[in-house]
Amino acid sequence: MKPTGIPIGRREFVEISAATTIAVSAGVNPTTPGEKAMKGPQICVFSKHLQFLGYNELAKVCKEIKVDGVDLTVRKGGHVTPDKLDTDLPRAVEAIRGEELDVPMISSALFSGNDPDARPIISAAAKLGIRYVRVGGQKYSETGNPADELPKFTAELKSLAALAKEMKVELVYHNHSGMNTVSAPIWDLYSMYREIGLDSLGSSFDVSHATIEGGLGGWNLSARLMAAHTKVMAVKDFIWKDKELHWCPLGEGQVKTVAMLKILKDAGFAGPISMHFEYKTPSNDSMIEEVRKTALTLRGYLAEVGYA
Repeated sequence: MKPTGIPIGRREFVEISAATTIAVSAGVNPTTPGEKAMKGPQICVFSKHLQFLGYNELAKVCKEIKVDGVDLTVRKGGHVTPDKLDTDLPRAVEAIRGEELDVPMISSALFSGNDPDARPIISAAAKLGIRYVRVGGQKYSETGNPADELPKFTAELKSLAALAKEMKVELVYHNHSGMNTVSAPIWDLYSMYREIGLDSLGSSFDVSHATIEGGLGGWNLSARLMAAHTKVMAVKDFIWKDKELHWCPLGEGQVKTVAMLKILKDAGFAGPISMHFEYKTPSNDSMIEEVRKTALTLRGYLAEVGYA
């Protein structure tokens, strides 16, 4: 804390600290006088991790563990598969909304408007009032120059963004880490956004993958670069152990989630946050418990950065 020039006695310090702790515990944000807290993002669970639940069970469990909504997988092997899109997506959404939860986004495997599933999936989302469709998954060749290959990926993404604009849906490209992955360095994704220039395209900013690729300071630059484009956020955590990546519960690893939340909040971010769980649990029940605990951790982080 920077000195104000006015000395504070130990008793006053203790009283102020206690008042702040009580306020946070009660769900009140300790904002400065005259500062209005921004409404908090919806906390959602990525349904990939609850694949063992049917639509009605999924809805009831999410209601019980007090999340705000579901990031529903709509892809091969997902909760909804493209071949059953017309029947199963409405059923899933109806079950979730029936428990007074939201489906603000779906996660697809789309990355080009030429994909035969592109128009049906985006159209189905639009009809059901689902605002965001997650996309991504392009790959560079193993030996080529990434700068030479980027125009092709940009054209693919532009064709998809044009479909989304037509149907009044917003695409969010999910950054991943790993060899030859488009979006891993973030700068390539930013270049594609600038080239395409459509409001129907934005970022599903994954704080963990950004940290994996930018552990020392790149994560900070990536968050600042993506802040104005981020429509959706994804959270998970990891540690490096014996030179290998190991996933772990949120808050127990190396990801500076609070710092990145602050960067995005300062840029006006208020979209949904999707919780991801890449580590194994002993049972389905323990996975549900991990989702419940992580939602509480995330709510604490949101209060810490000043969301209502």
